[in-house]
Amino acid sequence: MVRHLKQSRCTPIAACLSRLGFSLSLVWAASADAAQVDVAEELARLASANGFQVTGDEHLQDAVGRAEGEALYPRVRLLLERFDHIILQKPDGGIERIIVLGQAMPGNAPPKTIIEVDKPDDESDAPGDSDSAQIELPTERNGNQHSVRISLEGAKGERFERALLIDTGADTLVLPASLIATLGIAEEGLQERRVQTANGEVQARMGSLPGLWLGDQRIPRVEVAFLDDDKLGGNGLLGMNVLGRYRMTIDDEHDKLTLIQR
Repeated sequence: MVRHLKQSRCTPIAACLSRLGFSLSLVWAASADAAQVDVAEELARLASANGFQVTGDEHLQDAVGRAEGEALYPRVRLLLERFDHIILQKPDGGIERIIVLGQAMPGNAPPKTIIEVDKPDDESDAPGDSDSAQIELPTERNGNQHSVRISLEGAKGERFERALLIDTGADTLVLPASLIATLGIAEEGLQERRVQTANGEVQARMGSLPGLWLGDQRIPRVEVAFLDDDKLGGNGLLGMNVLGRYRMTIDDEHDKLTLIQR
């Protein structure tokens, strides 16, 4: 599940912040003559038939999309191909909820974020479950996004606590360039690279952290992209080179992120 920073086109998940392109999306082949349908009506029909909820369907007004295939997941993906959206998926592969964020930028494939919905609390302590590889961290809500506090390990082993946005659209950990000196990372050891963000190409400096801490669990040698602070609004992104190691659940009601080792 570890992915490298994508250097091609941009696929933003939210307009509130310049950020890295989404690279987790799967490509679903669809014929050019797929049926054209009213997106809002078709999504409402699928939701009623399959028992999932839809949020943000006001963005779909008067939109026309493609409908093809019987399998629910690829049908939804094709239907919403022109919209930034999030699919919350059940562990059994079904769909729990779809959040439509708005229209995707012209010419760019929209992000399709998949977050597995954990089993109910009354089943979480069933015999045979192990907490040894489970991490629970409090989150803070920032509009449509969540942030979580983690610890960054510097060159001398120091740990610096930092709140990062949970971003399944970023291939890698992304930090403001102002942290390079704080973390004691030698700038001459970083590699200059052009990367694509929501506002076009920018220069990034690529390197690695000695370690990153999620609660009491340490992940050694984590690849990181440093971007100028003004490109990130001072924020950092916790990307898929960290999150992809786990099955992830975000609990909106209790403001909690649960990570279970794959």
